[in-house]
Amino acid sequence: MPLDVQPNQEFLKFISIQGDKKNLQNLDLILNLERNYPGMFIKVMSNFDKVQKKRTNIVNGRNVNRSWEEAMIAMYLEVKYDGETKDNEDIAALCAERGLSQEIFDEICRLREEQKINNVPEHILGKLIREETILESIERIRRQTEEELVSGREMIEELYDKQFTYEWLSKNDPHNSIMGLFCSCCGTITSQYYGKDIARASVIAPDVQNLVVRNSKGDIISKGTMYVNKARGYAVINDFELNEKYRHHEREYDSGRYNVEETSPEEQDREMIFKAFQRGLKAFIKEYDRQNPDKPLQQINIGMGYNRLKRQVERFKKATSNLTVPSEYEFRDAMKKEQYILYQREQKQIENGGQNR
Repeated sequence: MPLDVQPNQEFLKFISIQGDKKNLQNLDLILNLERNYPGMFIKVMSNFDKVQKKRTNIVNGRNVNRSWEEAMIAMYLEVKYDGETKDNEDIAALCAERGLSQEIFDEICRLREEQKINNVPEHILGKLIREETILESIERIRRQTEEELVSGREMIEELYDKQFTYEWLSKNDPHNSIMGLFCSCCGTITSQYYGKDIARASVIAPDVQNLVVRNSKGDIISKGTMYVNKARGYAVINDFELNEKYRHHEREYDSGRYNVEETSPEEQDREMIFKAFQRGLKAFIKEYDRQNPDKPLQQINIGMGYNRLKRQVERFKKATSNLTVPSEYEFRDAMKKEQYILYQREQKQIENGGQNR
């Protein structure tokens, strides 16, 4: 709760109303909304008069009463920011969606300006590398079937795998600065932990980029932040983060390990998410080596500290010595803990699940 905001009496009365089970039903409502709308409690407390006004909605010229839940969400999504322009409207839209403050909006805009002033390329490889979403795949396949017959089995297999798709996120994308809100980690520019440095680097460092995985709705649900050392031909990924909605049955004191069978639906989701990361890395390696034929990538390692896909990563070979990352990037999960080798040029590990040919 912000110290500079005094809740009015109407709000205090509202959250004090008891339900049939003697619970504080309106307080429970706000806290439940907080799960999908971070900052909802503070927004409602600070703008309760606006919530009350949102209770009445005009539909076809008639007044229609909204539920409290609908009114709160309508108020939450109506957040506006000073300094909003056409150039930063994507930042404003994302911040408004998550109910973030003017301060965070300003900081994300400032980071983007710093990136532009320093001429930091949007992508390490100078081009967008992303996998099409399931809807894009369906549309492409629809067009293809108008020209030629496509195997039904191949179509089904492709769509099944693409329940999760990868994208190498542009530095211009505002998600970089607040990635922790989507991947349930500390990787935001306002974090009190080292994640703030990783978030900054993903925007302004020319040799750092986020590889994200989206679900079938297009929502970012997982990410890995990669540092590339072009001079020595290697790369390091801090770890693979994962939205809490996909962390079913995670052990309380052992992040990235789950009390489920490998054949369970939950573990199969994590398996497909990991495969999307693999496809993203293969696409990056292919394009990187094409652009740097005299000095291709030799190795990619990943850290294990808070890695949420430990079981999948442990199929690969454990590194005998950790690859280094500039200290200001704060890749602690890779630098303070053990590393595993996701790719070695000699062994083509990424193509055969971590085994030698």
